[in-house]
Amino acid sequence: NGLIQALDHYVWREAARQIRDWKDRLGFSVPVSVNVSRVDMYDSDIIRTLQDILDEYGLQSEDLHLEVTESAYSENTEQIIETVKRLRSLNFEIEMDDFGTGYSSLNMITTLPVDAMKLDMKFIRTAFTEKRDTHMIEVIIDIAKHLGVPTIAEGVETEEQLNALKELGCDLIQ
Repeated sequence: NGLIQALDHYVWREAARQIRDWKDRLGFSVPVSVNVSRVDMYDSDIIRTLQDILDEYGLQSEDLHLEVTESAYSENTEQIIETVKRLRSLNFEIEMDDFGTGYSSLNMITTLPVDAMKLDMKFIRTAFTEKRDTHMIEVIIDIAKHLGVPTIAEGVETEEQLNALKELGCDLIQ
């Protein structure tokens, strides 16, 4: 319905507000990851918008990690990569979200500028409920290690999943 960009900007601002609150009340904060839609990636004002939000709350780019879905890289790849490179040059961390949803080729992955790969939560659910096979997760973790970026697993709900992912070498678990 055309509201995704307004919703994203609202979420970015709320995340920044929360980070600022933590810094003020607790004296520290942890980075918060926020989604960046494909529409945002085509917006020529994305950097200005993000910088305005950071300035408003007195934050640095390291405080806000940006999640770009794997599928966003599959359309108009050159423009997306250029935008990601500009964001990274300003020290934004870029996380490839929903990795493994089937949109990118293995060749393309080696050229994408990302700082982390987030496993799609469907992989977690399938590996631990349907097939009881974690081999694909292990392959993705190996790819991330080869690229020199951490792997983040989304949607972990049980101790069994947590322990298995740790054993496989997954770096961060949500």
